[in-house]
Amino acid sequence: MTTKITIVYDNDASKGYITGWGFSAIIEKDDEVLLFDAGWDGIALLKNFKTANFDPKTINHIVISHNHWDHIGGLNSVLYDSNNPTVFLPTSISSELKAEITKFADLREVTEKTAEEIIPDIWTTRQLDTSIEGIKEIALVIKTKEGLVVICGCSHPGLDTIIECASEMGTIHAVIGGFHGFDKLDKLENIELIVPCHCTKKKKEILEKYPKNSKKCYSGLVLSFE
Repeated sequence: MTTKITIVYDNDASKGYITGWGFSAIIEKDDEVLLFDAGWDGIALLKNFKTANFDPKTINHIVISHNHWDHIGGLNSVLYDSNNPTVFLPTSISSELKAEITKFADLREVTEKTAEEIIPDIWTTRQLDTSIEGIKEIALVIKTKEGLVVICGCSHPGLDTIIECASEMGTIHAVIGGFHGFDKLDKLENIELIVPCHCTKKKKEILEKYPKNSKKCYSGLVLSFE
């Protein structure tokens, strides 16, 4: 079955979509619908859902990469419009936010010890940390015929750390999302699809270094994998 990924919140947008600082993507596989992160502005996110002809009531699962406003700001708007999804998030997120989420959803906490399977062929990474910023984060890993597709929120632990962790599950075909200050660009040379989004500081350099393997990210971008 095809896995369809639609970017619905990003700093850049195609016609009809609203831009905003943050990131969110819809993943559709078989009969399951996942939302990865929720951007900052819930009103803008829901309008982008409408532009994408997407009904938030179909969301089965939500994955929150980390506890920053530009990735959780729209979460309450989505939860109000959804139908008791399962929310996966780093166990380090505040107990107050967890308590609010449990009013609308089932909660699954991801620890440093193990990845969490969401549905067959889709997992979170385990919770990853960074000694530089102290921000704990998880990413999403999707198994496809082409290889693993990794979706990142901001890559605060380092994109190389996320790639190394995801590689424990197989060979990486694509990386999509915010890469933050990642500058070890040679580590991307064997990845067949690179989509730098949101907070990626070296976005221009990545697109120039890998013109055949990279795509510009924007709300409205649709990617399909077998």
